[in-house]
Amino acid sequence: MSDKPEKLITDDGLRLDGRRADEIRPMKIEIGVLSRADGSCYLEWGRNKILVGVFGPREAHPRRSQRADSAVIRYRYNMASFSVEDRARPGPSRRSIEISKVSREAFEPVIMAEMFPKTAIDIFVEVLQADAGTRTAAINASSIALADAGIPMKGLITSCAFGKVDGQIVLDLNKEEDNYGEADFPVAMTQDGEITLVQMDGHLTPEEIKKGLELVKKGCKEILEIQQTVLRKKFETPVEETSEEASEAEKESESVPAPEFAPEAAVEEIFEEAEEFGAEVSEEPSEADVLSSEVVPDSEEEIEEEIEEEFETEEEFETEEEEFEEEALEEEAEFEAESEEDLEEDLGEELEEEEFEEEALEDEAEFEASFESTPELKEFEEIEARLEKEAASREAEEEIELGSETEELAEEEPSPEEETEVEETTASEETIEPETEVEPETETVEIPTEGVEAEEEPEEEKSEGPWKVVKDPSEAGTRGEKDE
Repeated sequence: MSDKPEKLITDDGLRLDGRRADEIRPMKIEIGVLSRADGSCYLEWGRNKILVGVFGPREAHPRRSQRADSAVIRYRYNMASFSVEDRARPGPSRRSIEISKVSREAFEPVIMAEMFPKTAIDIFVEVLQADAGTRTAAINASSIALADAGIPMKGLITSCAFGKVDGQIVLDLNKEEDNYGEADFPVAMTQDGEITLVQMDGHLTPEEIKKGLELVKKGCKEILEIQQTVLRKKFETPVEETSEEASEAEKESESVPAPEFAPEAAVEEIFEEAEEFGAEVSEEPSEADVLSSEVVPDSEEEIEEEIEEEFETEEEFETEEEEFEEEALEEEAEFEAESEEDLEEDLGEELEEEEFEEEALEDEAEFEASFESTPELKEFEEIEARLEKEAASREAEEEIELGSETEELAEEEPSPEEETEVEETTASEETIEPETEVEPETETVEIPTEGVEAEEEPEEEKSEGPWKVVKDPSEAGTRGEKDE
């Protein structure tokens, strides 16, 4: 670092760089220096060199940083490691974080963030070379970059600083005055004069602050004029060029001399030349000859050309029709081939189903044949027939026994009560069937009882008792019929 000079302000009231107390350093601004940014600005203010890029409005990431009612303004101030004499440590520091915060707050009252909810407006500031007042220079450059990006704002932001050097209030401190001065007071304000940023480093009295604020207002007006001229130069250039072109066209039209009328002698010469030209024309062949010799052939040739063109167009049309028909035939052949394939597939499926059904029927027939050929079924049928014969013989024996019992009962004189009992017993005995192991599905052979009764009737006729013997007591008549 350079040593402290003896005096920062000379006896003539001039500062080390030749400025007076109320003058700012020269400023140079360029717009649109970054092609990939939505808005950009390069600013040189004294020996300060600032580059600013603006991106947005764009979707805010991460989503938790979004605001439902307005856009998020993010300001990043960074000093390059080579921007100062002693190499700075790269990356954010406490100073850069603090400057980023206050600069963002300086722009929040002006940017219409409510027009872009759930978005973010990013402002990136890189200090390429530092020479005191970098935060104020960055704010001025950022204001122009925001306007270049088309971010709606209520107005531009301008920023400048004043300080105290050798007991005197001066405007826009340079590096030596900032390092060895007594105070530094940066201020940012809108174009309407409303202050959006105030900071102070050092000791100042209220009177000195008032005097410094008056100097700051003067400096901010000068900076605002520079910003407006730069923006007009970029965005009003096409309009100015068109106006200049129109003025140049008017000047050219004025420089062209107006036509003057020819004298009478010149007019007479023109008429004489016209008469001579008419005489020459009369010597030439007539219009009919011209038409017969030139016009007609030309017309025939034109007609032939037109006819040839028509034929060509017809041939082209015919070729197009043939091509279209060929394409249609090809499409039909493809469709038919596809349909035949589909039919073959369907027929194959039907044949497979028929084969499956035939196999199922064959399996059933084989199963039935095997079931009929089994010897067990024949044995089962013989057993059923034997059981049926045994059941029939048993029923006949029981009926014969019942007949003998009824004859014995008929000899006695049974009471009506005994008759009812005999009926009940006979009915119960008739209902009882012999227990056999034959399944319910087998057909049982029943021997009719009428034949047995018919065989027993002649025995009843032979009986010589006083009573008529019948199977059912209800059929019997009154006692002593024979006696009567």
